[in-house]
Amino acid sequence: MGSKDGRLPLNGDLLKQLRKQKGLSQERLAEQCAESRLYVSLSSIKRAESGSSILYRTAKELATFYSVEVEDLIPNSTPILQKELSTIPEHTHQVLRLSIEVDDESLKSEVEKLNDRSNCYYTAEEGLLEFGWYSRSSDEFVFERIRRLCAMLQFTLKSHVRMFVESSPTDEQFTAQSTQLSQRTKQLLSQITWGDIVACPCFVSSNCARPRNVFLPEQPEFKDWRIVSMCQVQTDYFVGRQYELTQLSSTLSDLYDNNTGSTVCLTGMAGIGKTRLLHKFIEILEHKNCAPVRVQILNFGVVNSLIPTVNLIRSLFGFTPEDDGNHIRQSIAISPIASSHHLFIYWLMGLKLYESEQRLLDVMEHSARNRAITESINQLLSHRPAHLTQLVITVEDLHWANDLLLSIIQILSSLTDRFPLMLVLTFRSEHHLVNAPDWFQSATTIALKPLNMDESIQLANWMAPGNQEAVQRCVEKASGHPLFLRQSLLCSRLGNDVPESLEHLVVVQLYKLDANNLSAIKAASVFGQCFNLEQLQFVLNDEHYYPRTLLEHGLIKHSDQGFMFHHDLICSAVQSQLSDSERRLLNEHCAKWFEERDKKQFALHSKRAQCKDAFTILIKSAKEYIGSFQFEQALELIEEAIEIVPKSETAYALNLKGNCLYSMGKVKECIHFLELAVNQNTDSNASSQYFIDLANPYQVVDAIDKALSILQTAQNISEPTQQYAQLSEVHSMRGNILFPTGNIESCEQEHQKALHYSIKANSPKAKAKALSGLGDCEYLKGNMINAHNNFKESLKICEENQYLEIEASNRYMLATTLIYQLDTSQALAQSQQSATLAYLTGNRRAEIVSRLTAAWVLLDYNALDQAENEINMALAIAKEFNAVRFIACLMEAKARLKWYQNDAIKAREYIEVGLNLVEENNLHAFIGPWLSATKAMVSTFWQESRNALEQGEKWLEQPCLGHNYLRFYQQGIRTAWNLKDRVLLEKYRDQLFQCCEPSPWRELYIEQADVMLRVLTQESSNAELEAFNSKAKELHLLQAQISLTEYDAIPSF
Repeated sequence: MGSKDGRLPLNGDLLKQLRKQKGLSQERLAEQCAESRLYVSLSSIKRAESGSSILYRTAKELATFYSVEVEDLIPNSTPILQKELSTIPEHTHQVLRLSIEVDDESLKSEVEKLNDRSNCYYTAEEGLLEFGWYSRSSDEFVFERIRRLCAMLQFTLKSHVRMFVESSPTDEQFTAQSTQLSQRTKQLLSQITWGDIVACPCFVSSNCARPRNVFLPEQPEFKDWRIVSMCQVQTDYFVGRQYELTQLSSTLSDLYDNNTGSTVCLTGMAGIGKTRLLHKFIEILEHKNCAPVRVQILNFGVVNSLIPTVNLIRSLFGFTPEDDGNHIRQSIAISPIASSHHLFIYWLMGLKLYESEQRLLDVMEHSARNRAITESINQLLSHRPAHLTQLVITVEDLHWANDLLLSIIQILSSLTDRFPLMLVLTFRSEHHLVNAPDWFQSATTIALKPLNMDESIQLANWMAPGNQEAVQRCVEKASGHPLFLRQSLLCSRLGNDVPESLEHLVVVQLYKLDANNLSAIKAASVFGQCFNLEQLQFVLNDEHYYPRTLLEHGLIKHSDQGFMFHHDLICSAVQSQLSDSERRLLNEHCAKWFEERDKKQFALHSKRAQCKDAFTILIKSAKEYIGSFQFEQALELIEEAIEIVPKSETAYALNLKGNCLYSMGKVKECIHFLELAVNQNTDSNASSQYFIDLANPYQVVDAIDKALSILQTAQNISEPTQQYAQLSEVHSMRGNILFPTGNIESCEQEHQKALHYSIKANSPKAKAKALSGLGDCEYLKGNMINAHNNFKESLKICEENQYLEIEASNRYMLATTLIYQLDTSQALAQSQQSATLAYLTGNRRAEIVSRLTAAWVLLDYNALDQAENEINMALAIAKEFNAVRFIACLMEAKARLKWYQNDAIKAREYIEVGLNLVEENNLHAFIGPWLSATKAMVSTFWQESRNALEQGEKWLEQPCLGHNYLRFYQQGIRTAWNLKDRVLLEKYRDQLFQCCEPSPWRELYIEQADVMLRVLTQESSNAELEAFNSKAKELHLLQAQISLTEYDAIPSF
């Protein structure tokens, strides 16, 4: 019956008929559904009546409201219902009749004076007047003309007039029954209270009249008639802005005619009409059958701050907010989007994550998230389904956007030159944004000015027809400001002088509210700009309350989430009227509402309610957000907590803020707060950890001496108090700092101490770190079997305890050691898994080395294209962070790649770049000998090869990382073979045997050297050579094979 994602289209015409039968506008239908506890939003009603697909559960709610079956609402459904509805009066080809009674015949001339003479007939009898209008489908303004006349009459004559609006099938029928109708009209008017207006279902459903109450529900003929208000409370009347509309329309034409993307910014002061212009533009789009993506951002309130982001990201691939999560997963999984982006896309689209997925994201660094956002958006736009072409995205009130959404908008704006994408943004001015980004310079900016006098008068006459005195007074005070003009006109209806400010206007309106509605609007202002009915009912303790009066007064309006203030300035004005005691009490109620629903709002309202546990609640919520990598949310709560922090907790709060900033990648900023925490700390038990936390960012910025000094301070504090967990961390960090220096003895001592203290502290996490450090030490010494065992044990602890952040830093080292176990298949699998894990956790160093390790394996496989891809990806990251020691390693890999591709010139160029980096950055102990051996191997000049080998031997005389010995002698053997130098080959074979610990890898290359020596001395047979090559092939070490072509050509020395 429906689509795979649980949606189905309904019969739009049928839905309109059902609604008109009940005399409901779309807005009133949404209200009545809400009152009946049926969850049908206004936007869902509009989609359904337009024939667009809606969720099945929404369709079911609509069917319940209309007392029909869902199947009856589907196009081409049972004709019985269609036949029943065919008797409902339609306004197309109808006569709309306005019947009026005045209590003084002298007032008839006033009525006639206010009429604009657009009517098709007019009759009068004593105090009764009747006007008639033909209604045609091409004339959409007849309802508005009637509304304006009714509003003017009601405003001018007040309790001296009563009237009703009714549709008649044809004017001929009306003429034939004029006497009967006149009598009926008098009888009907006699039942209407003076000052009221009553309307039939046809008029109410036109959205021109707002139902206030039922009218004669006991009489079948009038059960769907309503007592209505004709006053307009929404500023949906559009005036002026024609030049701005022309600019927007021109940009839209470029998008659809030429696939030209763009960014347009609508700016101006609060209340100047940015939203109304945007909505008018959206109306134009919808008339063209273009469905824009609409994103609205609120300054505060109940709406999850990620909702705008979720809706925006979903739209890039054609998904809607209502789409089922499983449907999205399936669609993304079978799309051309690279699998490494899937998890992150799921999160950005608001899907519920599996536990394993959430664990991965929990350790993602802020910088990695930003990088993944950019790459994911590129992927989504690049692989949009074929039926989706141009895309228009509107973002309302960008000045309230958080860092995440701003960064997404910036990325999208930068992509408008590549994709047919039009961004239309509204914001007050650039200085209202979190930052004034550079990309605004390339955007088209449309700055809105105040309305001119004619436009202001036009808008005022639409809202207050017939009241020229109020119009003139309000227009003059508003000075072209639409929001002020609107509120002042609403205020004038109450019979008050027009105040001088918007806040005073709102105060006057509040003064006229009864106690219940006043409490409701105050509660709404504390909930925020957006709120729902259930929240108001909760605070008022009244499950039957509905904010009809607030809607009538124009203070609030409908939204997809329920209700929202007509403008955030009105919300602020209401808030400013709260006394301190009211504010505390209302925030206490709001906190209770949010306690089990939203931890952030619960914490914020607890603080505003001055709850005694507010600091603890804020910190607890902040730590939960940190634990789920939502650092901006956490930072906001921490800063709120710092405002009320008890003196004894100051250092703790500052330390938490510093660590949060560190997780966000704001290293320099975090140092300031971590140092403040150290300086203001009075808790001796926490002092050591504060110093350890401070050492982290100094290590990142390569202030090694500073980091070591801080660690020494932390050690001096921890030792007397036997803080074993902190001591383990101190020694582990110090060992990591010493690792690249090649100082094996000192590095190993630190990690042994770290292991010792981890056992004393009974800390599996500290033990995993220590074992990883000892694995590094064994790697330093070239003991690849011992290194492998340590890394394997560390990873076992990580897997058992889900220490993903440690696993990300260890798995690539396990892969490296597997190379030396000749387990190349596992080495490749582990390095690729490590690269994915590193990408998701934002461990850039781990990703570089993981891809480098994968490249080493792929080079041996002779899978040169794949190896080149891994090298280039790693190189891009390393260059981004100027990670010179890894760039040097990658130059070595690239040199071998080019040599294997028979490009000796490029091979020499790359190895020279690598060796220059070694010299410039004192990397001799880290990678120098290995690069020297590679230079010797790829050189086509005999003397250059000799010189490179001699240089490598000199560097090996100093302490070096263990891989240098293994790789130098292995590639020295290959170079000696190339040079046909038996003496040199035998020398390096013996040194590989003597200087390096036993490992399968070492044994293989000693065997290779032995075969080569026997070939050179002509003591080897073809069978022996082929046997070795076959063995190398089985191990996927194709580059270790000895060429038979070379064998035939080798002379005897």
